[in-house]
Formats: sequence, structure tokens, C-alpha cells
Amino acid sequence: MEQQTLGGRLSAYIPVKGANIAPIEIIGSAVAIGVLLYLNRIALDTVAEPLFVAPLAASIAIIFIQPGMSIARSWNVIAGQVLAALVGLVCALVLGGHVEIAAMVALAVALAVMRAFHCLHPPACATALIVVVTPAVQHWKFLLFPVLLGAIIIVLVAWLVHLVEKRLPHHPLGR
Repeated sequence: MEQQTLGGRLSAYIPVKGANIAPIEIIGSAVAIGVLLYLNRIALDTVAEPLFVAPLAASIAIIFIQPGMSIARSWNVIAGQVLAALVGLVCALVLGGHVEIAAMVALAVALAVMRAFHCLHPPACATALIVVVTPAVQHWKFLLFPVLLGAIIIVLVAWLVHLVEKRLPHHPLGR
């Protein structure tokens, strides 16, 4: 009986060929969120600041599933998330009593700022809105923890996974 590779076993359960997604990308995205959540737990225990915000999960999906898209570039992920969070914070501080207006302005301005800085990253729009509608995160530290550091972590994990994928082009977990 022929021994099946991990990629072959995964392909039986995940329609990777039809979706043109390599199993290593699926594994990489799981590792990225796992690393982020593990470091989040450590951060909460030591400095009482989170390292995770939900839009980073959407960033992970884009980075791993469509790495060739401009919105998946490292600059787009990191700068897009940070700038959108900054826009959200400014809108919350200036228009705080009017959440609906602050949310509308934050979304529009975040898109314009990301476009101006050539770092369009759609999941960052959700980050801007989270800042506007969540008073507990309306402080400057939120831009660093979790937004900046979280974005850097997922980009670094993606770089490592893509480096492994490129170094092992005929590996059963590659494309």
C-alpha cells in the first residue's frame, strides 16, 4: 500500500485544487492566527494589552490566499491597519458623541488616506470602525497594541511561510 503525503491527505478533505490554495497556505494562516492569539494571551497576562483585533484575521486570509494582490503587500497590511486605526481614533475623539457620523467619516477618510499613501487594505476599514464604536480602545496605545504589532506579526509569519513554500517548490504541501 502506498503511503500518502500530508498534502494528499489534506486534499481529500479540502478542495485545494479547485480553489488553487496550497495546503501550506491553509496551515500558514492557521499558524499565523495561532501565534497571534498565543502572544495575545501572554501580552494580556504581562502588560494587560491585547495583540489581537478581529480584522487581522481577514488580513491573514488575504496574505495567505492571495499573496500576489496589491492589498496583500506588507506595506498595505501594516500601514493600512495603522492609518485606518489612527483615522478611527481621531474621528472618535472629534465626533465621539455622534457614533454614526463618526463611523461614516472614519470609513470614508480611512479609504482616502489608505489610497493617498498607496496602502489600500480593506480589512483595515473594519479596524477604523472598531475604534469608533468601542470606547475601551479609544486611546493611542491601541495603535501600537494590537494594531501595529499584530500586523507586523502576521506579516512576519506570512514571510516565513512563503519563504518555506518557495524553497520547497515540489514539496507535497506546496502548490
